[in-house]
Amino acid sequence: MTMDAVTLQIISNILVFIGVVVAIITIIYNVKTAKKTQTAIFLFESRKDRDYIDSLHMLKRVHQSGKSFRSYVFPGPGASITEDEMEERRKFQYILNFYERVAVGIRQGIYNEEMIKRTSYTTVIETWDIAEPLIRAIREHIHSETTYQEFEWLVVRWKKKKLKKI
Repeated sequence: MTMDAVTLQIISNILVFIGVVVAIITIIYNVKTAKKTQTAIFLFESRKDRDYIDSLHMLKRVHQSGKSFRSYVFPGPGASITEDEMEERRKFQYILNFYERVAVGIRQGIYNEEMIKRTSYTTVIETWDIAEPLIRAIREHIHSETTYQEFEWLVVRWKKKKLKKI
C-alpha cells in the first residue's frame, strides 16, 4: 500500500466513525425528545382526567374530615363498609393506581421524570403523605409489602432530592 492509499483509508475510517457518532447522537436526541413529548401529552391529558381530579379531591376531603383511612380496610367489629364508603374506596384506589403507573413509567424511562417532578411534586408528595395510612392498611390486609411500592419508591426518591426553587 502506498502512502496515499493509507491516508485515504485513515480518512475513510475517520469519516465512518464520525458518521456513526452523529447517528448515535441523533438517536439519543430523538429518544429524549420523544420521551418529553410523551410526558407532555400525559401531563396535558391527566389534567383533563375527571376521575383523577375527583379522586384527588375525595382523598383530601376525607383526610380533612379526620376519618381514619384504616376504617376503609378494617371497618371494625360488627361494622361493614357502606355504599358511599365503597365509592370513596374506589376513588382512593384510582388515585393510588394512577401514581403507581406514573412511578412505573418514570422508572422504566417512558416519562421524563424532571418534567413530571416540576409539575406534580407537591401533589405527589402530599398524596403519599395523606394516603400512607391507607396504603399501610391495604398492605396489612392483603399481606403484601409490594402494594404501591413504585409510588413509594418515587416519593422516597423525590423527598431525598427535593424540588429546587428556581
